[in-house]
Amino acid sequence: MLKTYHADIGPVTRTLLAAAVLVAALALPSAAGARNASSVPPSPSAHAAVIGGQAAAPGTFPWMAYILDRRGDEVGQCSGTVVAPNLVLTAGHCAENMQTGVVNEASGYRVATGNVDWAAPETEKQVSDVVRVIPCPCFDRHTLVGDVALLQLSTPTTAPAVTLAAGPPGGTAALLAGWGEEYYGQATSVEQLQWAPTVVESPGSCEREASLLSPASDVCAIDRPGHRTGVCFGDSGGPLLVAEPSAAGGMVQIGITSHAAGECATASPAVFTRVDSIAAWVEGWTQALASDPPASASLPAGLVAVPALPGVASSRSVRLGGGALSLVLACDREGGVCSGDTEATITVREERIARSDGGRQTVSMRIFTVRLAKVGFAIAPGASVAVSSALSPQGSALLARLRGRPLAVTLAGPGVARRVVVLGAGGG
Repeated sequence: MLKTYHADIGPVTRTLLAAAVLVAALALPSAAGARNASSVPPSPSAHAAVIGGQAAAPGTFPWMAYILDRRGDEVGQCSGTVVAPNLVLTAGHCAENMQTGVVNEASGYRVATGNVDWAAPETEKQVSDVVRVIPCPCFDRHTLVGDVALLQLSTPTTAPAVTLAAGPPGGTAALLAGWGEEYYGQATSVEQLQWAPTVVESPGSCEREASLLSPASDVCAIDRPGHRTGVCFGDSGGPLLVAEPSAAGGMVQIGITSHAAGECATASPAVFTRVDSIAAWVEGWTQALASDPPASASLPAGLVAVPALPGVASSRSVRLGGGALSLVLACDREGGVCSGDTEATITVREERIARSDGGRQTVSMRIFTVRLAKVGFAIAPGASVAVSSALSPQGSALLARLRGRPLAVTLAGPGVARRVVVLGAGGG
């Protein structure tokens, strides 16, 4: 039976894309040894999907890693990429308990590399235990900023390392890959790696359409215009890729799969941690662990510098009254400084009915969005601040007309978690 993990932010649900399946269905042999696959990328023009995609051909995506984390009778399932012979890059929420923040035990993990089919014969893939789990200290489990971790393998893999690269401009064609569900609620595990085309969105589009997103450390992507493809449970930690013929596998990695809309909806963008924001941290650990220190080795504190990623503020309370919008914004202590601005808007549907002499009715309708206020903020980690902004004349007039009705106010903008707040008739 599949188990899913969700991050709830009011009426908008974002889905963490780790999955869990029965151990019996996913038991991996302990044998090492693998067939070295050739680096032949799939055609970026083909249409298919991880949700809505197609199976990867043998020899493609040579740096992909399939990750299991045993927890009693179940195991977590994530995807990842090889960044060094003994290191696999994945999502931070694949490495720790999202309720408590406790790091998962290394002894529970198994990682398969060297084959797009994790169920292939043991002579055709490499399987390794994990000796060290390294979530980035920059990871904020409440806002999902810095959603990245590394797994140190007990047995180095011969799979090539993926190349990490800065993201391209919005509108660039990209690919996503992983062993996640091919449709929401799928009851069987996916053995063959799936890949799908998508499109990198501009920072402005990501801020408007994606939730729990930090423009400085995240990128988003969506399959436009068809909305046929996307990521789902089991794809967490997998790569967002763009073509680069000179790189291993013919592609470079620009993002790490973090979260998507509830029920893996493909009509909303999926969010990926930008690899250029954490590349120096990954390189630091690659160098620090190049000599393969044993799990018992005590590593000095501050061995690798922590990325300084900005935090994402969240709204704790919202109130309309006295001609102003008042709210409390908080910056979680696990992340960095939160700064930016939030815009409060309300969407109104207006119907007009006119009667003709013959008794017939003519109905006209319009839907429009009104900006109530815009508030700038700069908040230290662990702190909160109460802010207010006078309503615009248009907002005041609109609220006067809507007095006595519940109001749905949307809060969004750079540096703040998107949220829809339903206020009562009193505006609180």
